Amino acid sequence: MIRQPVLYIGGDRDPVVRFGSLEPMKAALPNLLQIKLLPGCGHWTQQERQAYVTSSLLAFLQGLTLA
Repeated sequence: MIRQPVLYIGGDRDPVVRFGSLEPMKAALPNLLQIKLLPGCGHWTQQERQAYVTSSLLAFLQGLTLA
């Protein structure tokens, strides 16, 4: 089980998302803070939507507080 804060970014055209379920991921990641599904995006989100992925990661990391 992964306990670190998690941001999941995926494409809504990714076969893993389209034909699978996000429920097992939610169960394994108790600190899943955000899920972002990008419309019209496939499996390679970081290559298909570079600017969006980068800005989302930076915003997510900036929102975390360090203990």
